Amino acid sequence: MDANSSRMELEGDHQTGKKELSETITLRPIELSDVDDLMVWFTDERVSQYCVWDTYTSKEQAIDYVKNMAIPHPWLRVICVNNRAIGTISVTPKSGNDQCRAELGYALGYSFWGKGIMKKAVDLVISTIFEEWPHLERLEAIVDVTNKGSQRVLDKSGFQREGVLRKDKMDESSSKSQSEADQVGKEESSKIITIRSLELTDVDDLMVWVPDERVTKYFLLDTCTSSKHQQAIDFINNWVIPHPWLKVICINNKAIGTISVTPNSGNDKCRAALGYILARSFWGGIMTTAVEMVISTIFEECPYLERLEAIVDVSNKGSQRVLQKAGFQREGV
Repeated sequence: MDANSSRMELEGDHQTGKKELSETITLRPIELSDVDDLMVWFTDERVSQYCVWDTYTSKEQAIDYVKNMAIPHPWLRVICVNNRAIGTISVTPKSGNDQCRAELGYALGYSFWGKGIMKKAVDLVISTIFEEWPHLERLEAIVDVTNKGSQRVLDKSGFQREGVLRKDKMDESSSKSQSEADQVGKEESSKIITIRSLELTDVDDLMVWVPDERVTKYFLLDTCTSSKHQQAIDFINNWVIPHPWLKVICINNKAIGTISVTPNSGNDKCRAALGYILARSFWGGIMTTAVEMVISTIFEECPYLERLEAIVDVSNKGSQRVLQKAGFQREGV
C-alpha cells in the first residue's frame, strides 16, 4: 500500500510532484516490459513495508511476479505517468457466496507519494469497476492501522471506515487469536453436546429444521421445503461433505445444527470465517457451547490460523450474543 502520513508531508521531490500532477494519470494492464520501472520501487522498503510481498532483491523476482501473478490476476493495472509504471492497483474478487465483494489493493513508487496520484487512481477504478463487474456490490480495502497516508486516500475517495481487524495478518511470533484466549463463561447444559462430521444419514434430522424459515432467514441458502428431500441430499453431497471444516452439532448423536470454519486463501490464509445454524427448538445456550468447542480445538487443528471471525446480520441479535459470550469482539458494521 502507499505511505504513512509523516513521510507524505515531509519528503519527496516537490518539483517533480507539480509536473506529474499536471499530466494525465492512466491505468493499463501490466506488461513484462514494465519490469525495469517496477524495480525502481519494488526494491524500496519504504514502499514494501505495507505490502503483502517482501522487498525485492533481484530482477528475476520481478519477472516471476509479472509472469505468474500480475498478468494472470483477474484485475490488476499499472498506474502510469507518460506510460511509465509508477505503481500498481488491483481489485481481487471474493468467491462463492462472497462474490459480490472485492478487495482493493495498491502500491506506489515512493517519489510519487503525497501528490494526489493514488487518490486519482482509486477514483479511476471506482468509476469503472462496477460497470465492468455488474455482480459487484461492495469494494473494500484493508489498511494497516499505522498507514495513515493510505487511510486518507480511501477517506478522500469516499470509503467508509468500518472497524479494526485484530490479529488480521500472519505473525509467527504472536500468540493465538483473542477468540482462543477469551474462553470464559461457558453455559451449563444438562444435555451432552457433541460435534462430529456430517453424514448422508443425517438428512432426516436436518429436514426437521432446514425447512424452518425462522432458522434459514439468516442463512446463505434458501429454505429447503419438506417436499424437497432430494434438495437436502444434494446439499450434503455437493456442499457440506466437500467443505474443509464443517460439523454437525448433536445431542444424543442427533443432528440439531451445523457449524463451520471456512478458511481464506492466499495471503489471508491466517484468517477463517465461522458460520453456524441451529434448530429453532434448541435456541438459547447450546450454540454458545458449540462455538466454544470449536474455539478450543480449531487453532490446534489449523496451526497456521491466527484469526477466527464471523459476519452477522445486524438484526440477528441472538447470534451477536452468542459471539459476545464466546469471547468475540465487535469490530464494525
